[in-house]
Amino acid sequence: MFVEKISSITKPLFKPEVKYKNKNMKIKYFLFPFLLLSQAALALPEHIILFRHAEKATGPDPQLLDMGKRRADHLVTMLSKQPIKQLFSTDYKRTQQTIAPLAKHLNLVVHSYDPRDLKAFAQQLKQLEGSIVVAGHSNTTPELVQLLSNHTVSINEDEFNKVFVVSFSTPTNAQVLTLSSDIADK
Repeated sequence: MFVEKISSITKPLFKPEVKYKNKNMKIKYFLFPFLLLSQAALALPEHIILFRHAEKATGPDPQLLDMGKRRADHLVTMLSKQPIKQLFSTDYKRTQQTIAPLAKHLNLVVHSYDPRDLKAFAQQLKQLEGSIVVAGHSNTTPELVQLLSNHTVSINEDEFNKVFVVSFSTPTNAQVLTLSSDIADK
């Protein structure tokens, strides 16, 4: 249907009998279909939802604590009504375990990203469509929010409840909403 509409717009442009009042008008009519196509090419994610992994044990590449597992389950409740299209996480156990219940609930695969190359990852995210969820860390999540939105946020080492929602109105204009994943019966 979209192709039909464009072809119906462009057909009159190539008929020799069409008379234009001036040269500028001819250029505007010729470029209009390309403008429509370029707008479609500027598609942005609806929302990028970012959070730090949940509460973890200590040691190298630790697992989630029981509280962390409850928070991961609570994130499913918080996000299950969102039209999430893709999930991303670092390869660490704590981030994978935090996003795993959501992946299972939505029947989606979790894609890995390199937390050492957040600039490239931010650009990759901006090319996607729909709602996207990213599980990260106390140092990488704020940096990624900054790269996506130019907004500064922070996560203290003992904070596990912040959920950031980045929404775009244009490719260069984003808003950030901060939510809490606190569980009432902590």
